[in-house]
Amino acid sequence: MSHVLKDVKDPEIPNQQGDISEVLQQISVCKGIVGHVKRTRIQAKLDTTLKQAVSTRWNSNLRMLQSVLSNTDQLKKFADEFADKTLQRSLLDVNVELLKQVVSVLEHFEAATQLLSTDRSPSLHLVYATKVQLSKKLRTQNGDGPIIGELKARLMSRLEANFHVQPLHWLATLLDPRLKTGILGAQQKLDAVTALRALLAEVEDSTAASDASDSASTSASCEPPAKRSKLEIEQAASSDFFADLFSSSAETAEVNEVDDYLASTDSTSDVLSFWAAKQKQWPRLSQAAKWVLSTPATSTSSERVFSVAGRTLDDRRSQLKPETVDGLLFLHGLSD
Repeated sequence: MSHVLKDVKDPEIPNQQGDISEVLQQISVCKGIVGHVKRTRIQAKLDTTLKQAVSTRWNSNLRMLQSVLSNTDQLKKFADEFADKTLQRSLLDVNVELLKQVVSVLEHFEAATQLLSTDRSPSLHLVYATKVQLSKKLRTQNGDGPIIGELKARLMSRLEANFHVQPLHWLATLLDPRLKTGILGAQQKLDAVTALRALLAEVEDSTAASDASDSASTSASCEPPAKRSKLEIEQAASSDFFADLFSSSAETAEVNEVDDYLASTDSTSDVLSFWAAKQKQWPRLSQAAKWVLSTPATSTSSERVFSVAGRTLDDRRSQLKPETVDGLLFLHGLSD
């Protein structure tokens, strides 16, 4: 979004029909207002402080525009009260109606950022749905003027170029009972189902390896097993002889978990609770869902931890022990 709100002409978008110079001008005016107010006593008198746009912060232009819009009346009042000519002239350049339209467009990106940056609930299954929803919000409406239409077109172009959806995202989407139908295209759903069946095989291998490890550990700590009876030997021979048929039956059972899930109409707003409740009904599928949905959509969570660690372990606290730092970061996480 910051790339779009930087240049009158976007060099990466061919055949542009117009420009967004007026939007960029309004952003520049708001930056000037915020910078001026922060240097005066007016900032302390506002009910909500103004926010300056910072290039390294997501959606900071939006927050700046929102703060200016919400304080317009108070800014005019204090500009007159303190005879602040600079602020008065700047406020005359503010196009409130255009700013409201720009904010209504950019707010969708703020919502998308919040959804995909969460660290207290799964987010990977929302990636593809987020792109679909943003694409809908950026379609030109009848009431859009040429400036807003051009802004939406540029945002749409950047969305297609920079918002990359991978097969893993389609698989995660399939594992959300609310999104498994209707949102995925035919080929996308086919690829996701194929990937899910392959993942079930990995779950089976992992479960078998775990069982073998537990069995070996138990055998090592116990007495040697007694000799097998004649019946047990015959049953083992039968299992070896029909191994391929028996394994086919097992694979069919695994496939049925996927088919049963796809045919199910059960749904919930909490994806984790859904799969926890289905653990007995679809054990392998539930395990596969846990593997996939435990992957965060973004690296925001780890970046937050690094930021908190940097503020905790500064030059004045360089002698903190590692276990103390761990404890402080843990407590900070609980307080969020």
